[in-house]
Amino acid sequence: MANKRIATTELDFDEIKTNLKTFLKGQSEFEDYDFDGSAMSVLLDVLAYNTHYNALYTNLAVNESFLDSASKRGSVVSRAKEIGYVPGSAKCPTAYVDVTVTNTTSTPNSLILPKYSVFRTTVNDTNYSFYTLEDNITLYNDNKYTFSNIQIREGVPLSYKYTASATQRYIIPNLDVDLSTINVRVQATANSSSFETFVNQDDILNIGALDKVFFIKEIEGELYELEFGNGVIGKALSDGNVVNIEYFVSNKEIANGAKTFSYQGSTLLGGMVSTLTQMPATGGVDKEDINTIRYNAPRAYSAQNRGVTVNDYKSLILSKYDEAESVNVWGGEDNIPPVYGKVFISIKPKTTDTLTQTQKYFIKNNILKSRNVVTITPEIIDPEYIELEVNTTVYYNPKNTSRTASQIKTLVSQAVVAYNDNYLNSFDGIFRFSQFSSQIDAAEASIVSNITTLKLHRQVQPKYGLIANYNINIVNPIYYSGVPEQCVLSSGIYIDGSTEVYYLEDMPMENGLGVFRIFYYDIDINKQYLPYTIGEIIYSTGTININGLNITGISGTAFEFIIKPQSNDIVSIRNQLVTIPTQTTTIDVIVDKVSSGDAAGNANYIFTSSRN
Repeated sequence: MANKRIATTELDFDEIKTNLKTFLKGQSEFEDYDFDGSAMSVLLDVLAYNTHYNALYTNLAVNESFLDSASKRGSVVSRAKEIGYVPGSAKCPTAYVDVTVTNTTSTPNSLILPKYSVFRTTVNDTNYSFYTLEDNITLYNDNKYTFSNIQIREGVPLSYKYTASATQRYIIPNLDVDLSTINVRVQATANSSSFETFVNQDDILNIGALDKVFFIKEIEGELYELEFGNGVIGKALSDGNVVNIEYFVSNKEIANGAKTFSYQGSTLLGGMVSTLTQMPATGGVDKEDINTIRYNAPRAYSAQNRGVTVNDYKSLILSKYDEAESVNVWGGEDNIPPVYGKVFISIKPKTTDTLTQTQKYFIKNNILKSRNVVTITPEIIDPEYIELEVNTTVYYNPKNTSRTASQIKTLVSQAVVAYNDNYLNSFDGIFRFSQFSSQIDAAEASIVSNITTLKLHRQVQPKYGLIANYNINIVNPIYYSGVPEQCVLSSGIYIDGSTEVYYLEDMPMENGLGVFRIFYYDIDINKQYLPYTIGEIIYSTGTININGLNITGISGTAFEFIIKPQSNDIVSIRNQLVTIPTQTTTIDVIVDKVSSGDAAGNANYIFTSSRN
């Protein structure tokens, strides 16, 4: 029977052409027509190409119309804009310093450290300039001038002017602008000596017709445009007004970690200027990438710019504090012990392990205060890190690879780092042993197996010179067999009244409980225990309580507990993060004599213990 309809279900070029042939062959006009050997084949190619091209274009265009499927930054930003989300800009590194001026040629009562005073630093043999963002003033005291905790910011300070008109767009013509540094002042005319300061707003609530505000949006080319009020929401500009825009262009993260700064600005009363760093440079980041925009935009929309649920708090911090890499929030009722009327927040920064007090203050007062429910008090808690000590022995078949054992070791090390980056280092990260072991096996085709063991390291901040209690909850059960077996050991410490290096270790008791003993090694490397216990342990809950310990010093770089876990799967809750530091990872690579064809392979097999 003749085919009178063209099949439209295929989008592949060859299938489209085949469908066209099938249709034409079903027409009486083309019976017994040789489509492959005629000029008609060229026409079919053109038709098939045009159909395929249009289908592809339509598919791409439709994909770019949705936040989840868009692949171009401009499309993702445009979709986010529709729900009121402004992607985070690049950020300049910020440091805090004390500036002291001595031996001045005169001693007026006060001294000003001017805006845009320059401080120079060097990171990786490259010089960077940091600037003050405002005038700072201090009084003469104790034969010197001291500016305390001055904020300085890295980048390039720039400015741009526009004359207002009905058709004027206010575009900042530079990439990598730090939006938090934008300062807008408006003159009535070019000859006016007075300025009105306009401030940035990210919502339209409580904005009146005379409020001096502006709004920012990302436009084509990854540039930013300022929009001013219309006389109903925000004050409108008048034709002839001059808009002065000052801002910093960021070098992003490359100056993070700068610690030493020298003053390079204009002379201050002819005196000597010295600087003391209170907080090294942190916070330099690139602009928000499209994957993060996809994640944050709908959550920020659901939060509606207020903090009510724990997810609201997460969204607010992730969308408005670009230095945050991972955030966890829990209500006071879920805390241990419960604290009602509070919400607890833990933030892992991108460039450091914990936030500074200045950063915490900024988040609480600049981000959360105006959006927080009055009856709830937010409290920011530092992250606690559960560090995994990984010991793995990798067996490989040398007949299946041209790589050396050392090269395979490098690949395994890279696989461990990749697992840490992809699955851990966040508050919702879980270490899954079988998944981790599989990734080691997959690191190189010749690897046939691995034997991997784990221990947990939990650092504790010592309270020097005080008789103190230490309460540690690692959540994960600690190994317990019911027989005397050391499963928890501390690093070395010094205690009041002795010069020996002491250690704490657990001693299992009945019913899943244990106590802590304290000991030192004598000249023959034998343990000498003090005649009392100093704490308790609940193995099933991973709870360690050390009571009445007076630490006067530590013998290493940190005071920590090394713990044998009951399970090889490690979880984290509340403010805990699981991570695998490279310095606690040990990798051995050996030949598997069975798979390599050694005649006596089974007899010569090298066993590795699966026990810690």
